[in-house]
Amino acid sequence: MNRSRARRIVDERQREWAAGLGLEVNARGYLPTVNENLFEPLSGEALSAFRAAAGQELYDSGHEPAKMRALHSSAVLVCNLFDYWLKNDKSAIGRAFGMSKPIRHVELEAKLPTGLGGPPTPDLLLTKGESEAWAIESKFTEPLAGRPEGERFKEAYFEGRLWAGEGLPRCQQLAERLQRGETGFSYLDAFQLLKHALGFKRNYQQGRLILLWFDTGERESRDLEREIDEFAASVDDALGFRGISHQEVFGRLAAEKGARRDYVEYMQARYFPKRGP
Repeated sequence: MNRSRARRIVDERQREWAAGLGLEVNARGYLPTVNENLFEPLSGEALSAFRAAAGQELYDSGHEPAKMRALHSSAVLVCNLFDYWLKNDKSAIGRAFGMSKPIRHVELEAKLPTGLGGPPTPDLLLTKGESEAWAIESKFTEPLAGRPEGERFKEAYFEGRLWAGEGLPRCQQLAERLQRGETGFSYLDAFQLLKHALGFKRNYQQGRLILLWFDTGERESRDLEREIDEFAASVDDALGFRGISHQEVFGRLAAEKGARRDYVEYMQARYFPKRGP
């Protein structure tokens, strides 16, 4: 089985879903509009977040279509999974990630300034108070492409012991090893996660960094899962890092009393088909 098999399976499932609804899909896997790619139109909160974010998610630019027109869009998966709950019961999102106490606020595309240029932007930020938060980075098909060779941090990240200065000495060690090419990951974007860790700790004293990943059921997902465990063992306990699959989170949300049947059936048909025994 080659590396592209899992991505092909995901792409084929998305195209089959679109075909079943009579939606037009171009050769690159893009729909004519963003709204056709969504379970429901975006909430005001989501619309404001993506309008303010860089990345041309909502609008076409020149010959490039809006990124959220793509069937494989990670941002669309996040919106389809969570925006329903932003409109109905935000506390359900916190429960889906195992938060025992009610959350105060949910923010999409939150910026966590580090003072080193473009700030890390996790897909979801769940806050309980001024110092406690959970930052969630979501991935869909991105890990299936593998990591590019020769990845490096900008030198500005090593003009001081930045991670150690935020109480993350093990993150500092891992960042230095990655920079020297002494270690690496084939699927996990460790560079992005370490940037998120730095931004997170500079803005919130307490909390967790979570990777939300899509389980294709293929070998690549098992390899990614092992790398998540390896990363977790390499960083500081104070970061509270862990991975959780979209499938597990959806299962918890689908069990919520407020989960409408049309929401559950849409998500199952598109992303989470029931698997055999």
